[in-house]
Amino acid sequence: MLLRLACLILATASVIAVEGGTLEKDLWYVGTIAGQPAASMHAVVHRHADGSRTSRVDTRIVLKRVLFGSTTTFSVLESQTLQEDAAGKVTAFRLEQDQNGSLTTAAGKVVGREVLATVHRLDRATDQRITIPAGIELLGQQAGQDLLVRQPPAVGGSVKSGALALMGQVQVLTTTATLLEQRADGFHYRLATDIAPPATAWIDAAGDVVSMEMDAVVLKIILTRADGPVALIGAELAAAELVKSAGAPPKPQAENRYRLPPAALAALPADPFQRIDGALLVVAATAPPEALADPAHFLGAEPQLELDDPALRAWVESIVARPHADTGELAEELRLRVRARIVGKDLSKGDGSALEAFRDRRGDCTEHANLLCAALRLAKIPARSEVGVVYVPDIGSWVGHAWNSAWWDGRWHHLDSAYPGIERSMYLKLGTTSGADQMGTLAAMTKAFTHVAGATVETIPAP
Repeated sequence: MLLRLACLILATASVIAVEGGTLEKDLWYVGTIAGQPAASMHAVVHRHADGSRTSRVDTRIVLKRVLFGSTTTFSVLESQTLQEDAAGKVTAFRLEQDQNGSLTTAAGKVVGREVLATVHRLDRATDQRITIPAGIELLGQQAGQDLLVRQPPAVGGSVKSGALALMGQVQVLTTTATLLEQRADGFHYRLATDIAPPATAWIDAAGDVVSMEMDAVVLKIILTRADGPVALIGAELAAAELVKSAGAPPKPQAENRYRLPPAALAALPADPFQRIDGALLVVAATAPPEALADPAHFLGAEPQLELDDPALRAWVESIVARPHADTGELAEELRLRVRARIVGKDLSKGDGSALEAFRDRRGDCTEHANLLCAALRLAKIPARSEVGVVYVPDIGSWVGHAWNSAWWDGRWHHLDSAYPGIERSMYLKLGTTSGADQMGTLAAMTKAFTHVAGATVETIPAP
């Protein structure tokens, strides 16, 4: 989850250039995470004779994932090329993302109030048609920054604009820029997007970003100008440091009670396995009965769940065809089959989809969760992927994790194909990564993450 957040933060700052026209901007930036140079950004803008622009930003992020004493390097390359008209509105685009060799590209154009895009990933092409939110203009990076310095609001006032991002599929992100301070040499803004924690940025009088900072407690990113390319060391992100532990270790029992800071407690999502009881969070091993109003919501395909792939479908159908006493037995076999399918532990993957995990047979908890979610849905069992933290007795701390919930026999059931054998009462859910409203699920997950990250989780003995 930390990897996804880091990529989102820098991706929302990236948009910009190809050749032709007059060179207008050529800027380098370095980004530090945990005090280490872990990101670089190269922004280039060309102005054409008719007033239009072609702009490009190339961003590289290098992170090191630390778990069980091993360190794995994770690298993301983002390239965003935009064409904008003389008014600064985006007319065409090409987006590329390479996560440790896993490539996703998207290209398209803007027609009226719609974005028409085609996404290519894993030898598959998916067409998208996205409506731009009412009242939002889809501006190029430089045009958006120019707007903030040429037509700034009053201090405390805000300006909204839209930008494109590639997150499995093309998304239109809304940014609200609130002016905090205006000086002769520039402007200080607070930037809030749909899905990332707020950031602050200084923009000079020429409309160029001087610096940007975002603090998500355990993930602080500072972006500053550089003279040229920067050698990236990469920042270490320890999966076991997302939250701190206090009190006796939680026990594998029917219920565990935890004390969290009030803001963190209030940010946690509703979930059948966890509930707020006064000032405590109570997490149960078994969920109570619950009606499912719309099973179809948890049965459909999504960008990370490619349910139409013939080989994946055939694999699941062969499992379903075997005799099973009930749905629970089928779900358990699917969990075991996914665990056996992913034979290589690979922390270098960022957010591999179900199909990628099925083909490569490598990954970590995210790939396990995506593949099991797809397998359950193909077997007509409503399912979703969850993210949060789990207390791992082997290392004596909370670890960032992804797992699944599936619904049958009138209630949600816990399934974990990556870390089996740990009671659900030893998990804290921060969000659901699957859902028809991808922007909404990402926003909710980020909100919970920013409030819980760095917090102390104290286990409270049962009365």
